[in-house]
Amino acid sequence: MLTTAVLSAPARADLDERQGKLLSSNCVQCHARPETGAPLMGNPPDWKVRNEQGMDRLLVNTVLGLRGMPPLGYCSACTEQDLRELIKAVSGIEVAAE
Repeated sequence: MLTTAVLSAPARADLDERQGKLLSSNCVQCHARPETGAPLMGNPPDWKVRNEQGMDRLLVNTVLGLRGMPPLGYCSACTEQDLRELIKAVSGIEVAAE
């Protein structure tokens, strides 16, 4: 199953247990299903241009929502740190040490 493969991706290792649950109950609903039109987890071409904009832009887009993505990606339980970690897991963005 695609969701299982996505959740076992290397970026998943950086998430704590709570964030892993947030990922599986929110992010993968769209980012692991090609039919949604959302950029897919584990598919670098979908993220190349987006990741070039940097983490701060990705965070703003996530918080405000973008195109069909709802504000906060439906994750009202997410903190800013959760969103940053989830963005890294979903997008595969390489972020310099914070």
